[in-house]
Amino acid sequence: MTLSLISDVQRDLAANPDPDGMEARTALLVAREIGMATAELSVDASDRWTFASLAISECIDRLAEGMANHLGLAVNPADLTAGSAEEMREPLRSLLRDLADLYADAVTEDTAPPWRRLAWASAAQHLDRALQEIP
Repeated sequence: MTLSLISDVQRDLAANPDPDGMEARTALLVAREIGMATAELSVDASDRWTFASLAISECIDRLAEGMANHLGLAVNPADLTAGSAEEMREPLRSLLRDLADLYADAVTEDTAPPWRRLAWASAAQHLDRALQEIP
């Protein structure tokens, strides 16, 4: 189910690549929840998964600054086990790369307010950091 969740949010993100849209925000929350669940299950790389999850959380915080409504999502990756956590690595990397690219591209939008462009630049940096941390 968790793999299909990643596929679903990637498909939704591709259909609506708005950096401040519900699809991008949902994808970020899904990535954070899966990263946090994987950190709890990982024996050898718990710290790295935790740092990746914290980088995603920081990204979410940067994007939420100045926005009227905050999105909350409780993802319950109950089917995630230590064995399936390994299977999450590449799909999660793919999702994070899609999100990092989305925010890096959004920075170049000249019509966006400068404060949003700064938030998107920060988001892209935090997502790149999360990608570096995933073992």
